[in-house]
This record gives sequence, C-alpha cells and structure tokens, in this order.
Amino acid sequence: MKANDKSFLVYVAKLVLLFLALDYGTTFFIGITTPGGSHYVPWLDKYFNYVNWLRQTILQSSKFCMGILGYNMELVSPYILKIKNGAGVHLVYSCLGYGVISFWIAFVLANKATLWLKVKWLLAGVAIIIFTNILRVCILIIALQKKMFKPFTLDHHTFYNIVAYSVVIILMLLFIKQIRKQQLKV
Repeated sequence: MKANDKSFLVYVAKLVLLFLALDYGTTFFIGITTPGGSHYVPWLDKYFNYVNWLRQTILQSSKFCMGILGYNMELVSPYILKIKNGAGVHLVYSCLGYGVISFWIAFVLANKATLWLKVKWLLAGVAIIIFTNILRVCILIIALQKKMFKPFTLDHHTFYNIVAYSVVIILMLLFIKQIRKQQLKV
C-alpha cells in the first residue's frame, strides 16, 4: 500500500469515527438528559445540556427575527414557537441539525491545520449552520402562516438538509483552500 493511500485511509477513518462519536454521542446524551428515561442524569441535564441550549438558541433567535419582521411570536413550550393565534413549529430533536454540526466538527478536526485555524473554522461553521436553521424556522413559520407551497414538493427536513449540506460543502472547500494557503507559508 502506498503512503498516500494509507494516509487517506487514516484520514477517512478519523473523519468517520469522529462523526459517529459526535452524532451517536449526542443521541446518547439526549437519552440521559431527558427526564423520565431509565438512565436520566439530572446533573447533566441541569448544567451541561448543550442540546437544550441549541434548541433554545434556535427558537429564541427565530422569535427575535420574526419580531423584527413584525410578527407577534410566543414560545408555547420549550419546543414550540408560534405566531400568536397563528402557525408555528415544533422543534424536535431531528430538527436541531446536530448531525450536520457533528459532520462539520468531525471534518475540521480530521484535517491537519493549526489549532487556531481549526478553532476559527469550527466556530464559524457551527455559527453558520445554526444561522441557516434559524432562517429555516422563520421561513417555515411564514410559509405555514401564508399557506405557501413546498419547494419541489419536498418536506422541510429534506429541503433543509440539502441546503445545510450544500453550505457545509462550500465551507469544506473554503477550509481546504485555507489549509493549503497555510501549508504554503510553512
């Protein structure tokens, strides 16, 4: 086996293992921080529940943006944002985008770059992914309120995944370009 082939296989293995650890780790974390579960850990739920933080960030930011657009919004529960007396969304776990975020983090960590470059790109990429999710929630609420059609007859999950992964592919290309620039300087 050639050295290039071996290094590529190591890279792919790192990428896949990191993604699986992050994605399934989050699924496991959801299980142990959901009240009523057989392995519920209240301390983790109270102090380190990053999944609830992500949900609240998306919902509160969407509420703020919708307010700027003139909509009178209300959080009906920790999961539901709606226009008062109008349409709303129920932001369940599958809507949070943690799979896309997990992939982005795994991709950045699997690549060879300086720590500072990785941190910058990790934070920027996660922020952009969360921002696209906030936009999705706002667009979905407006579309539901105005009874607009679905693009290409796709449900919003599929449409969001296409958009989010397209954004991630663009981020990946930009990140690789930045790594190559960094490597040329060395």
